[in-house]
Order: sequence, then C-alpha cells, then structure tokens
Amino acid sequence: MQMSEEAAKAAWLAKTAPEIPAWISGFVAEAPAAVTADASIWLVPGAPKLSLEAADEMTNVALYEASSRSFNPVSVIVMDASGRILVQKTQLGCGILSPELAKAKANVCVGLLCSSRELRDKYQNSDGIGPKMPQLLGMGTAGAAVNQPLAAFPGGVLLRDGDGNLLGAIAVSGAASDEDEHCAITGAKAVGLVTDPAWSQLA
Repeated sequence: MQMSEEAAKAAWLAKTAPEIPAWISGFVAEAPAAVTADASIWLVPGAPKLSLEAADEMTNVALYEASSRSFNPVSVIVMDASGRILVQKTQLGCGILSPELAKAKANVCVGLLCSSRELRDKYQNSDGIGPKMPQLLGMGTAGAAVNQPLAAFPGGVLLRDGDGNLLGAIAVSGAASDEDEHCAITGAKAVGLVTDPAWSQLA
C-alpha cells in the first residue's frame, strides 16, 4: 500500500528530527494559542500632527513680525513632536549662531516638554545663577553629548492643539530673548495653535 505524500513527509521529519534529552523536555515551551483578539487594541491611535503648510506659515509670520517691529534679524525653526525639523528660515544679516540657538531652544521644548523660558526660570535666578544651576549645566552637557543642544533662555515655544495634544515647537533667535519669544508666539497663533508660554511679554 502506497503512503500519501503528506504521510511520507511526516514520517521523514519524525525520523530526522533531533531527539530532545529528557532533562530539557520539561522546559520546552508549548506553541502559543492562535491569537483571535482584535490586534488594534494594542496599537496607539494616531495623534494629530503639524502640517508642513502650517510650519511654513508660522515661520513666515514670525519673520514678518521681526521685520515689522525692527528687531534684529532672526532665525526661526519649527519642529514636530518627534524633534524632526519641518522648516527653518533665517533672515539676511542674522548672526551665524542664531540658527543653532533657535534649534537648541526648540530642542528644549520637544525634549523636555516645556518652553525654553520655563526651563530657565526653573533652574536659575534673575542673576543667572542659583542652587539648581549645576543640574541645568548637567542637562546641557547630556544634550550636547547626543547632539541635542539645549538653550535655556526665552524664544522656544511649545505648540499644542485645542485638545492639548503636543504638536511640536517653534523657536526664534537673533533678537532680544523677549523679542524672539514674541515672534515665535505670534507665528504660532497665526495658525490657531495653543502656545506655552500662552502670551508674549511684549503684547
């Protein structure tokens, strides 16, 4: 009587399979049961994201605000919530370090979930020192070590939607700190976003 192909294959596998020693057989895990639950319960639903168009409009408004109020030339950057740069623009005549300082302010926002003003106020007093200053210096050193520099002075603004979802950050550098922050907040509010700080010191 001829054996079916499936039976022949099973017999061959049984003959060639390695024998499991008795002392190990008790530790062999059983195959997991088939998953029948809806896998979507394990997945994080999509969060609102900042669009490239919104980021571009924010930078344009921030630059216009700096020009219209005769501030020093500035650089502005918009990051999404993951720290990815969406748009960065710099006015002619801006200092060469200003784009990097704007990025460092934005890093504070998306990396530490606070504005760059809040980070400054939390760790140093009005004289620029204080008992928490070593901790701020340590945070700056750690950030620099992973190529994520931090700048603890105003100009970096946290962005959220009306439901409180984190969207990213806008940061400006090149003018005075309060002026930088004013331009950033003005740009964010032009597209209807909630900012932290909520209001400009110059408003």
